[in-house]
Amino acid sequence: MNARIDASMGTAVPTPDPAKPSARPSPAQIARHRGDDPFAYGALRDRALSSLQALSGEWWTDFNYHDPGVTLLDALCYALTENLFGAQQPLVDLLAAPDGRIHYRRLGLRAAEEILPCRPCTSMDYMRWLLDRVPGALQVHASSPNGDGLWRMDLEALTALAETASAAAARAYWAQRNLGEDLAALPSVLQPRWCTLQLNLSIEGARTPEDILAELVARCAEHVDAAPRRLSLMARLLAQDAAVALADALDGPRMRQGWIDTDSLERDLESRVYFGDLARIALSVEGVLEVGDISLSAEGLDGSAGALPRHGDAWVLRLRWPDQPEAVAAWQIKRRGVPIGIAQDALLQRLDDLRRNVDGRAAADSAPSATGSPLTRPQGDYLPPAAYVSLLNQLPQIYRERADLTGMPIHAAEVAQWHAYLALLEQWLAHGDAQTQHLRKLYTVVGKPAASYAWQVLGDEHIAGLDALYNGNREQVRDNVFASADDALERRGRVLDHLLALYGEGCWQGSIRPFGWYFGAEAWRLHLFEQKRQMLLRIATLTRDRHGAIDYSRRSLGRRGNTSALQQRASLLLACKHHHSRLLMPAMSEAQIGLATETDGPAATEALPSKTQPPVLWSPRRHRMVDSMGKDLASAARVLAMHFPELDLRALPPALLRSAVHAERYKHMDAGAVWLASDDKGGCWRLRLRSTRVSPEAAAICLHEFACRLQLECEGMHLIEHVLLRPLSGSDPDIPDDFYRYRVTAVFPAWTARGHSASFRRVAMETLTLNAPAHLRVQTLWLDAAAMTRFERSYAAWLEAKQTHCAAVLSPSGEHAVAARRLEDWTRLLRWLLWRHLDAVRTDDVRGSA
Repeated sequence: MNARIDASMGTAVPTPDPAKPSARPSPAQIARHRGDDPFAYGALRDRALSSLQALSGEWWTDFNYHDPGVTLLDALCYALTENLFGAQQPLVDLLAAPDGRIHYRRLGLRAAEEILPCRPCTSMDYMRWLLDRVPGALQVHASSPNGDGLWRMDLEALTALAETASAAAARAYWAQRNLGEDLAALPSVLQPRWCTLQLNLSIEGARTPEDILAELVARCAEHVDAAPRRLSLMARLLAQDAAVALADALDGPRMRQGWIDTDSLERDLESRVYFGDLARIALSVEGVLEVGDISLSAEGLDGSAGALPRHGDAWVLRLRWPDQPEAVAAWQIKRRGVPIGIAQDALLQRLDDLRRNVDGRAAADSAPSATGSPLTRPQGDYLPPAAYVSLLNQLPQIYRERADLTGMPIHAAEVAQWHAYLALLEQWLAHGDAQTQHLRKLYTVVGKPAASYAWQVLGDEHIAGLDALYNGNREQVRDNVFASADDALERRGRVLDHLLALYGEGCWQGSIRPFGWYFGAEAWRLHLFEQKRQMLLRIATLTRDRHGAIDYSRRSLGRRGNTSALQQRASLLLACKHHHSRLLMPAMSEAQIGLATETDGPAATEALPSKTQPPVLWSPRRHRMVDSMGKDLASAARVLAMHFPELDLRALPPALLRSAVHAERYKHMDAGAVWLASDDKGGCWRLRLRSTRVSPEAAAICLHEFACRLQLECEGMHLIEHVLLRPLSGSDPDIPDDFYRYRVTAVFPAWTARGHSASFRRVAMETLTLNAPAHLRVQTLWLDAAAMTRFERSYAAWLEAKQTHCAAVLSPSGEHAVAARRLEDWTRLLRWLLWRHLDAVRTDDVRGSA
């Protein structure tokens, strides 16, 4: 049969031959290759001869093998073919390291079971997730009835673990909560409503009645409880009834206890347990011949219609396994129409064994956890570096004999000339071999980008006498001629683009490239490269959890592992220094630095004096100045105060700091001051130096470095989900209900150079909009230093109160009321601050900035 690829399944499925009956497949066929490889020896030689004929013009040659040029051309085509063959080696062999393994993480590659699963987002996903993570969970119901992102969950659990099931379910949900969503209330545990089994049946065969009845009870209990069945990954991949693609097998959340199919989950959603279904289950048990009657009875429930309700108000139907002789005394069992007795003690013992056995009564926490992965990753064989073999060794003997003549100086000159011509043809072939062996070093996610090309400069070990033809040594030739042309950042950046594309992702930096004001030209390129590299390192989280939110029951500020993927992605794309959730203003207070209001500042002149000169801020002395300022902001501030005595470090003008990051705005006209043009281009500041012995250029470098370092450290964002600001009870009459529904506000500092720029604000809004989940309404809020300080103080206190409240509601300590009042107070304040600032934004611009 012909093989085709099913795009929806990703597996090979048969294509029937219309000329033959569909029941009889045709033999497998492989299409015959027609035509030569365009890079094979013959094709290369023909193309080379055609070019040679076009170039030879009036010069005569018959292009036969006795022509030395044609012979040399043949050898060159052969060498090229060998070089291309080397490049077509199996990729796994080229990537294998000297230890024989492929280091996938180092190469930016992830396993399928790591990148294909997703974060829970639908009701079925959450049901699977909680069944997998809550010990003792038998069934889970999850729904968002109002479509407002508030989930309601209840679950059925084993009696022994029912008391801790609600807290475990809440923690499991908080760990996988999505942006704009929350729990409407803590998950509730359904109370069991016990029912008993009534039997009247006939049996046959060699099985003992006790074995038959024990199996029947276990199957009926499984049907009543509707506990879903689980399949391991390999069981799904090896399913014989249908072709299961790897992407489908790994769909949904990543399960530790085995996959739960949708049909098994939906079985519990049925409203009633029908006795007819129990009869069919009983007839499927080996040894059961006929079912006279089978039913369930429960106190307060009417089963006269042949069924019992499965769920009720805060309860769920559960079958009580017989554990006393009285429970089975009324069962009527016949063989060939004759009533038989039951060994009650043996039956009860068998039932107790089944109830404890994993196979007889499986619970969510008793299934074996999967260790490792059943999927094997491709592995290769390490290819050690091979020495380059010169084309000279492949030429006819007459060429080598001529090269070996050393009797006369003229012969030596001819040999050197011949070797030089040969080296010109072979040098790039040697480079090709080196680049092939360099592949695993090119496709890497190491922190500091090294050379992207590998060079192998030919020498005496390749062609005799070649070293004497170099003007300098080979290392100088390699560094000056080849390595100097290697733009490692640019090429390695394209490698990262290629690796990101493997995951369907990209790191477009065209919009942010003009805003590298805090860096020098080369440092800015390196910083952008690092952002792209970090995105590749976090690709699994940024894609799988792209709509995930923080777990507010745990600490998030200052925690890299508890930051939403949207905030991380936006911070990377906006080229921020830090990407995790953190407070922005404490960096200044820890360095004893403060900012004045936007209206305060040193006196500005009307216009910049005409006789000024720009200082050279990127001179070789900059490294010495930067090193003398220390690594932290506090030491840099002290050096700044030494140069500029009139600057008050507790009240630095934000406008001056914004101007100070632009190197082209610095001027100096005398030895006692530095002139700095303002950001509005209307005036300038004259910053007096402490002493005329201080170089204005050195002082300008100090101010520029301090301003860049301070604003780079204080930039970032806070992602606020409005749904978390809703009142715990009742409503806030001053806030409309639409304020909470799927809305997210990103809070940025407005006092920095980039935050003050309208162009940067548009880029930030565009970045958030393109990367946020489609159902969220995203807004940006830009706060000055004073407003940001007030906001962060409330935000940090609210997060702490939220964490305390979660611990209180899950603990029987009785501190819930106190924690709830504290959380309500901080929520009200944070909600009022956010609403007040958003109200100042123009109502016609949903994506505006304040």
